[in-house]
Amino acid sequence: MYFDIEQSMYDFMRTYHKKGDTLAVARANGRMNFPRFFREVDRVAAGLYRLGVRRGSVVMIALPNIIQSVVATYAASRLGAIASMIHPLLSGDEFESAVKKQRPEIVFLSDVNAKTFWGRCHGAKRIFCSYLSYGYIGLPRAEDFEAHKGDGTEPALYMRSGGTSGEPKTVVLSSRAANSMAGNLLNYLDDKFDENNRMLVVLPMFHGFGLCVGVHASLCANMSVILQPRFNIKKTTRLIAEYKVTTMLAVPRMIAKLLSSDKFSGESIKSLQDVYVGGDSVSDALVDGFAKRMKECGGKGVLSPGYGLTETVTVCTLAKIGDFTQGTVGTPINGIEARIVGDGLEELPVGEVGELLIFGDQLMEGYLEDDEKTSGAFEFIDGKKYVRTGDLFRKDAQGRLYFLGRKKRLIKISGINVFPSEIESVARELDFVSECAAVEYRIGEKPYIRLLVEGEINAAKKKEIIAHISRRMSHWNVPNEVVCVKEFPRTNMSKIDIKKLQEQFGE
Repeated sequence: MYFDIEQSMYDFMRTYHKKGDTLAVARANGRMNFPRFFREVDRVAAGLYRLGVRRGSVVMIALPNIIQSVVATYAASRLGAIASMIHPLLSGDEFESAVKKQRPEIVFLSDVNAKTFWGRCHGAKRIFCSYLSYGYIGLPRAEDFEAHKGDGTEPALYMRSGGTSGEPKTVVLSSRAANSMAGNLLNYLDDKFDENNRMLVVLPMFHGFGLCVGVHASLCANMSVILQPRFNIKKTTRLIAEYKVTTMLAVPRMIAKLLSSDKFSGESIKSLQDVYVGGDSVSDALVDGFAKRMKECGGKGVLSPGYGLTETVTVCTLAKIGDFTQGTVGTPINGIEARIVGDGLEELPVGEVGELLIFGDQLMEGYLEDDEKTSGAFEFIDGKKYVRTGDLFRKDAQGRLYFLGRKKRLIKISGINVFPSEIESVARELDFVSECAAVEYRIGEKPYIRLLVEGEINAAKKKEIIAHISRRMSHWNVPNEVVCVKEFPRTNMSKIDIKKLQEQFGE
């Protein structure tokens, strides 16, 4: 299917809308069909226009997954403004730092953060959105406005990105990039979605996966978007049952928690068809466990791992149904070219490990006010502009990509490359190992591997882990010791915070 990406996010979403009476967006306290949704976008856009918002203005949206967050994002696009998606539970200092850097004209706040953020907006006009009811306190009455008609090149989104390590950076995404990702993904999935599908969005909208896939791509396909502000096993299961959810996004930790509960079973989850998982490695055990649960309830749901980063508007590879093998994140979606290169940027043959570079229309514009980092993020090869992922991959003969970890996490033992993610994957084959992380530590100048396991296990099980890895991998990969950690530190996206673990246990 052809998608015209050379327009604003709002116009792109509106163009490919199919039926007017379809449920557009819903939350526990309200629902909107498409006609009302479009009216609300225009009403909020008109109010923002009256407050001085124009093309290029920054509208900061520090809201949880509530209907106002979706409306405000498209209202900003309607005016050619930039929607800055901010974690609603940042510390006051983190929020203030973002405000100083981005200089928003408007800030959307809610009950969850108004007390902390209100006095730190540095002159930006504030609009309050209740967590419990739909409304906009501080938004003036509508004023006639001229809608922005973009060509897609205009900056549309600011997304904070830091991965599992490093200082937060503000990624600038154009309308064209966001539209391209939505179109590429829908084409890759054979345009299989329509008004009969319901997308559950529990991943936060301040992350590209939640916003650009869960909301933008879904609304473009005329799917209904069901919002859940915070993950909770009981509430998630109830929403799936209530709305007959067919599709959802998740990180592996969410799926593991759902599978650990008896509530996630039976008729309540039978409607599920497609569950797309990203943000961390997906084990065979997780895929098999999900398939078993769906078989028990008579459903046909499938877990599909994928890979992406904010710099590529998240999803750029995805495993299609029936094409999953351990460690794979699938093949590049439509419109994406993936290249695995060595240190000299030479393309590597099948099976060899190198850094993944991505080319396509869905690349970021760069990092806000950071020319040095922006320049370092791109490489020009054969006249094409690639973004460097900083991640190590290999490719098999079928073109499937295998994620081996961050390039910065690479450990060298006796000159041999050791990939922590491979050690972790093998350790998780044992049923008593759920979350683990391999870190490097040194005695003198000699490097060793310490495997950290979340939770408590006894000495016998620690020896069993080491023995299991010894049988499955070369001796360079075998941890020198296994250490239990009560609870792993997490990033805002529930990824294991490797940087903090390395600081604490990599001495």
